[in-house]
Amino acid sequence: MPANAPIDLALLAQLPNIPLRAKYLVQGFLSGFHRSPMKGNSVEFTEYRAYQSGDEPRRVDWRFYGRSDRLCVKVFEEETQLRVFLFMDSSASMKYASGQNAFTKLEYSKTTLAALAFLASRQGDSFGVAHLGDEMEHFLPARSRNGHLKAVFARLEAPPRYRKTRIAASLLALAELLPKRSIVIIASDFYDDLPALETAFGRLRYDGHDLIALQVLDPIEIEFNDIHGILVDVETQQRMQTSSHEMRESYLRRFGQFQRDLADAVGHRGGDFIALRTDRSPLEALSAYLAHREQKL
Repeated sequence: MPANAPIDLALLAQLPNIPLRAKYLVQGFLSGFHRSPMKGNSVEFTEYRAYQSGDEPRRVDWRFYGRSDRLCVKVFEEETQLRVFLFMDSSASMKYASGQNAFTKLEYSKTTLAALAFLASRQGDSFGVAHLGDEMEHFLPARSRNGHLKAVFARLEAPPRYRKTRIAASLLALAELLPKRSIVIIASDFYDDLPALETAFGRLRYDGHDLIALQVLDPIEIEFNDIHGILVDVETQQRMQTSSHEMRESYLRRFGQFQRDLADAVGHRGGDFIALRTDRSPLEALSAYLAHREQKL
């Protein structure tokens, strides 16, 4: 499967910029296919689909009907273009890295979303981007024209101004700007009020969007190993003395419940919830995008 294609994360982290990282990830992803699913952005014929009530008769391929006795219409590249919006949580908690891997959660998110932008560009889809945090910023509408991929990379690299997490509020603000029936991909740790997130997810679903929620986590947040001394909240700077032996069981229980509730909140709205570790390949996110894209067409 593509998600299992070999990716050297150490090499990925050493690549000097987002475009090179995106290209490396997409090439690794495509190596999992025997035949590339990519189609260029043009108005050339690509495939047939079954005739449906309401299709114009002039679009029926009558020669194909004569050969196969099946009514089919031609699908052209311009009819397969979708809109994809890539939203990155830029709050302070995303800057965390435990030292067990080469990426902060923020850098991992940038790299993953850049690869998705590169893949969307290869598909001929239009795509946009925004940062989420205390407020929505660096919003770039969806486009597919030449040069837009470079602009999206630049927005992903732009430094955020905000520290606190208000992902739900940012998503509700963005919902006012998005054209309906888009694919919305969010990279975040989702450390926000869950009922507020549920409201935001519900609004996106109401507008006909497909939702892919990528929860980006450091391994230590998942396993809670080797935690000693003082913990510091990167957003509030609150400090707490702790011992891993005293807290680990309670933390894992509460964190597991939070993940299950978050996955349910996404799943109940027809979306995909994918937990990504910063010490493992993010290629599952690219597979999810293609799966939702196929459902949209």
